[in-house]
Amino acid sequence: MYFSKFLRVAAVGLCTSVLASGQGGVGDVVGGLVTSISSDSITINSSSVEKTLSVNFETQVAGTATSLSEVTVGSEVAVRCNAEGNAALLIRVIPPPDEVVSGSVVSISENSLTLKTLNGEETFAVNDSTLVKNAASVGDIKAGDRIAIRISSDRKNTTLINAKPPQ
Repeated sequence: MYFSKFLRVAAVGLCTSVLASGQGGVGDVVGGLVTSISSDSITINSSSVEKTLSVNFETQVAGTATSLSEVTVGSEVAVRCNAEGNAALLIRVIPPPDEVVSGSVVSISENSLTLKTLNGEETFAVNDSTLVKNAASVGDIKAGDRIAIRISSDRKNTTLINAKPPQ
């Protein structure tokens, strides 16, 4: 959990520095969690300080969202403000970090992977974009193998399989 929070802080810092190096003559960049969003304003909680900024049709949206309607409460964002610091010029939605899960393989197919973890049995989707490390392919992984996987933030898709040798 600590590592996950560290990655989010690092991501906001990176986006903040990337955004800050963009255009001259604009205001600060505010990073944090969205606590409120409407068609005319966004409120961000940044280090226990809330900041409300106006938004309009000229406000650009980037990152994992492409429009203001896709920015949701709870999203991690980095927002470039205007020079006065009261309006959002650009809202960059930062994706949540992937999670790593490890356990023993119960079953595996070309479409899914079931692991026995500390939380019980969990099934995750596997597809052509799933990367495999320490094995030639998904087909080389067998029931009983101990592996670690990286899963998407929605806990549905396997993004990486790291096949560990049996212990």
